Amino acid sequence: MEVGRAGVRRWTAREAWLRWGGVALGGALGALARFGVGRALPGGSGFPWGTLVANVTGAFGLGVLGVLLTERLRARPHWRTFLGIGFLGAYTTFSTMAVEGVMLLAEGRTWLAVAYWVATLVLGQMAGVYGMWLGRLERPGRGGRDEPHG
Repeated sequence: MEVGRAGVRRWTAREAWLRWGGVALGGALGALARFGVGRALPGGSGFPWGTLVANVTGAFGLGVLGVLLTERLRARPHWRTFLGIGFLGAYTTFSTMAVEGVMLLAEGRTWLAVAYWVATLVLGQMAGVYGMWLGRLERPGRGGRDEPHG
């Protein structure tokens, strides 16, 4: 990273390629994974299970990866960009959740739409917090709190 006039940080050409390329590649892979989840789950019930599962598992993944990449591994920023913004950004989908909820409303399924929105928000938050907790959990035998003192 270079510092230009007025203390503004600028990426080197290599850093820019790693970050932009990471978002592009991660986004392509995340979109394919999201499509796969949607195809794998039953859609005949009228409830958007694929989007709910993608959003909740994506929140969990972001919680775990956020902690592992920043606190545990201290990974280079381009890995966080690739996995967090690229892959998980494309894998999860707020806009589809909103549209599917509105479609349920248009069909007169108000309570199902509200349940879907609430479930997405509550379960997503819980999954993210649990993922962060899990990422911070000390592993036995790694010199952490769980190792017996002797």
